Amino acid sequence: MSLDVVYGGTALAKALSDLPGMELYQLLDRASGSASERELAKRKLAQSCGKLCLMWQASEWALEAEQDFWSSTIKEAPVLLGDEAVRVRYHLEAFVLFARSALDIGARAFGLLLPKPFPRGRFDSFNDLTKVVQESGPASLRHAITTLRGSSQSWLSILCGKERGRALRDKISHQTEFPLFYAEIHQGSEKEYAMVAIDGAPSVRLPDFVATVRVGVVDGFRQFENAAVDGVINR
Repeated sequence: MSLDVVYGGTALAKALSDLPGMELYQLLDRASGSASERELAKRKLAQSCGKLCLMWQASEWALEAEQDFWSSTIKEAPVLLGDEAVRVRYHLEAFVLFARSALDIGARAFGLLLPKPFPRGRFDSFNDLTKVVQESGPASLRHAITTLRGSSQSWLSILCGKERGRALRDKISHQTEFPLFYAEIHQGSEKEYAMVAIDGAPSVRLPDFVATVRVGVVDGFRQFENAAVDGVINR
């Protein structure tokens, strides 16, 4: 399946002109290794890009559902309950889970393609991949990962965790619900807005959280793609 088919008509394709994965996918026939490895990398890359589309759509629906609720509620004391809570939290949790899934599936392709001295192999976890990259990956990726790990609010820390502590993705999968609440942005403003609580960091407005994660995931994917392109061309 080509990436044109994967992206066709999706919210992600409408939002971005430079779509992740396209350059790498077109180069994979030149990659070293067996034909079966190249086909595996193609398949995993296409599946990962498909998950990016699901992530982006879920984020759009989450913002729309929350805005629909907020527009019809009492702005001074919003109470998200019942069916409205289900719709908003459903899309938010799906957004986070699809984001991590896109990265985990992409890790399989990147693990086969990153350049020396990275030890190519099978990676089913993006978190595991980043740990090996920090030890022996391209300098650009090592620097990027170290910087992202240093911030509790980065997309990498939200989805994969910091050096210590569990990621938000792990928490909503195994421990708790999405940490959404309502609060005044400025004291005395009267109106309350949707906020997201992130461990170890100040709370952020929901639209800012969504932008941080979905744009960060796409940019991070592109960084790994660029390194993998170098690995295909020069190895």
